[in-house]
Amino acid sequence: MNKSLIFKIFIFLILLYSIDQLVGLGLKKLYFSQKAGAAYRTTYAIDSTTAEILVFGSSRANHHYVPEVFEEGLSMSFYNTGRDGNGFLFSYAVFKAILTRYTPKIVIFDITPGELQFKYEGYERLSSLLPYYSSHKEIRKIVNLRSSYEKYKLFSSIYPFNSTLLKSFVFNLNSSKKLKDDRKGYLPLQGKIGVTNLIKYEYANIQLDTNIIQALDSISKLCFDKKIKLFICDSPFYFQTQKTKIDTLLTKLAKKNNFKYMDFSNDPYFIKHTELFRDRSHLNNEGAIIYSSLVLDSITFYCGINY
Repeated sequence: MNKSLIFKIFIFLILLYSIDQLVGLGLKKLYFSQKAGAAYRTTYAIDSTTAEILVFGSSRANHHYVPEVFEEGLSMSFYNTGRDGNGFLFSYAVFKAILTRYTPKIVIFDITPGELQFKYEGYERLSSLLPYYSSHKEIRKIVNLRSSYEKYKLFSSIYPFNSTLLKSFVFNLNSSKKLKDDRKGYLPLQGKIGVTNLIKYEYANIQLDTNIIQALDSISKLCFDKKIKLFICDSPFYFQTQKTKIDTLLTKLAKKNNFKYMDFSNDPYFIKHTELFRDRSHLNNEGAIIYSSLVLDSITFYCGINY
């Protein structure tokens, strides 16, 4: 290979790197200028909230825990970090990032049996954390679980934002009203479920994800060490669930690491009550208020708080 060709390749790589850095910088600025939407709420949770009560989880966390119920009942500030479509490892990463800034008093992790089983798509969805990879070293080990090549892909400044462009534009337009309507991370669902047949979900033979079990153990130890009151909740389903294996695991961990496991998944107050559900897995706002009140009662009893 002659020197001229080597020089041209070198110049090309320099130009490619420069373009990547310049475009990535623009995408980053656009992403972090959002004032509404899921990305904004995650950024706020990681970098800004100082709420005394935090909720973590996926869509069921996002739609089931009503801020006003907890703030009025406990006289503490509240923020819901739940995000639709993101599983337990996402919540673990957000929790770790928050702990680098401050220590909340109470944390609630909403977890479903399905989140504890190994699913490839669960790792793919860790892409929601890519924009925070460079600035939050505490989450890098979790993000790198996506693939053995992830840390190399992240040499690119475009890569963390390559699927965020459209949403960044959308939520930068007319975001002031959306921000005004934000209810401390909680997204209420309206309407009622349109079916009445029950489905019994079986989780007896699922393959547990060892990374998630280790994350759960790490969370409980961190909370124990930092004197944070930890509550693991399985919120109501419209249908019945069979999950003895999961219950045994969580009960064992709760006893070992001194947290409270509260299982509302098969609560007869909710099963068959179409008026309380938006769909089979999610409560509507009316159901969420009732459920939040039940969680509040359990927290006050467990912590010995009078209200």
